[in-house]
Amino acid sequence: MSSCELCGIPSSLKCGGCKAVVYCSPDHQKKHWKQKHKNECNKPYELSRSAKLGRYFQATRTIPKGTVLFTEAPLVIGPKWNLAEYEQRSIMVPCVGCFADCQLGLYTCPSCRWPACKPDCPGLENANLHGLECGILRIGGGPKMKDDTEAFFDYYRYDTLLALKCLALQIRNRDMFDQLMLLESHYEARKGTVYFEEADQRTVQYLIKNFITPLKRLEEQQGKTVLPISDAKTLHKICGILEVNAMIIPLTNGREICGLYPTGCMMEHCCLPNCFYTFDCTKGMKLTFKTGREIQKGEHLSTTYTHSLWGTQQRREHLKAQKYFSCTCVRCSDPTEMGTYISGLRCVGIEEGGCGGIQLPIDPLKDTSDWKCDKCPVQLEVDQVNFLLSKIGEEVDSVMERKSSAREVEDLIFKLSSFLHPNHYHLLTLKHSLIQLYGHLKGYDTTQLSDRLLDEKITTCRQLTKVIDILDPDSFRLSLYSGVIFYEQQTALLEINARKLRAGVSKEDAVVVKNYNEALHCLMRGKQVLANEMGTEQGKKLREKIVEATTRVEQMMV
Repeated sequence: MSSCELCGIPSSLKCGGCKAVVYCSPDHQKKHWKQKHKNECNKPYELSRSAKLGRYFQATRTIPKGTVLFTEAPLVIGPKWNLAEYEQRSIMVPCVGCFADCQLGLYTCPSCRWPACKPDCPGLENANLHGLECGILRIGGGPKMKDDTEAFFDYYRYDTLLALKCLALQIRNRDMFDQLMLLESHYEARKGTVYFEEADQRTVQYLIKNFITPLKRLEEQQGKTVLPISDAKTLHKICGILEVNAMIIPLTNGREICGLYPTGCMMEHCCLPNCFYTFDCTKGMKLTFKTGREIQKGEHLSTTYTHSLWGTQQRREHLKAQKYFSCTCVRCSDPTEMGTYISGLRCVGIEEGGCGGIQLPIDPLKDTSDWKCDKCPVQLEVDQVNFLLSKIGEEVDSVMERKSSAREVEDLIFKLSSFLHPNHYHLLTLKHSLIQLYGHLKGYDTTQLSDRLLDEKITTCRQLTKVIDILDPDSFRLSLYSGVIFYEQQTALLEINARKLRAGVSKEDAVVVKNYNEALHCLMRGKQVLANEMGTEQGKKLREKIVEATTRVEQMMV
């Protein structure tokens, strides 16, 4: 028999919710509920452990769709730790106080002189924002932009601030720092890797040279310790923690920052997840996890840490490099990826004209697996596949990064269609871009599109929707992506109807009625999927356009 947690009297009565703590009387049960387990006992899931997965959450009862699982504030937030070089050397940088866009050389923090949106930005003194690291940055000094632009960029490295903020937590709240350091860093596994070397050059040595060493000298002079722990090993562990656990937070201004959430980072990964998360930019970037569909008792709670429209090879490489595990979920295990063929290649066959088959990996869970046609004996070595996809990826990136014309995108789609399955992720990227160019680009206004292009736009929208309905059937991972498709599809349907009516076709014509109904259905689905995007500026604006379009369509149908 155990003892009551509150008074020590032997008792066999257990809490009806958490089953973990005994009590000896109804009065002590109430105290137990209020003092320790009010939230725990209400949770429809529990934290479990296994040798393979480590820590994970498992449903203890059926959880309805849309249930809020938990909310939590970040341990620390700051600029992305893995900024690309072009982002690091941009003339427009994030304000160190509030992350708003600000121009280099215009305003700075009055204390540390790092670029800010304005001298009195509220975030500059906020202990959860810039106030966390400002005192350390002040020690470094730093060049002025007018003296040497190159030296300016080399010194003001925003991609190191998040690591410094983590280190500075021990000044403000040692318990939070200790909690942060308990997060997985894979320190031993990272040693000797390219990621370890990059972190050493980009972050660790930079911080030690510019701030930690000057701080140590100051500590010796003043006889007091500001940062008790600031060695290179700790910094490398922090870099590993950020690499493995940091979550990307999209801001309303289009910029992205990072945050560390101790509970959120424990959520298990799955390429077909059952949960999703949002950030509240008005409440200190508070994280909220919700169920994306109904979850049955015994199911693991999961989210995804890759892009849902990447192919299996891309997703698994990303997870292995950034999260240090290899995904073996249902989607990754299926060469066809749930029948979408999103990674499939067209087979050239043995004879001229090809066999019409699709090349797929023999074993998608094996990184070195060769690929085999599903119709003929032809096989491709993995190196051949990687080389082909690398070249194709470079072409797609080139077209997407510059403001390409609709004709350029059309030509690349036509070219790549000889090598890739119509649903291949590279083609999906181009097609999603093209349906937006059709109707918004100069010379391609909706009223200027030919009947053929309008039909192609609608066909492409339907094709994209079929893929999304398989990979994100409950519309919580690709909601903004889907919302764009539904909006663009209805614009093309309405233009077709407008042309038919001008040509004298009756409003009661079966095709006209069918187009109106399909357009209205697209708008209804658009509003539904965007319900999870109300925390983003893009989601709000798109939903407003869809609501306006819905009113117009309903008026047309009267």
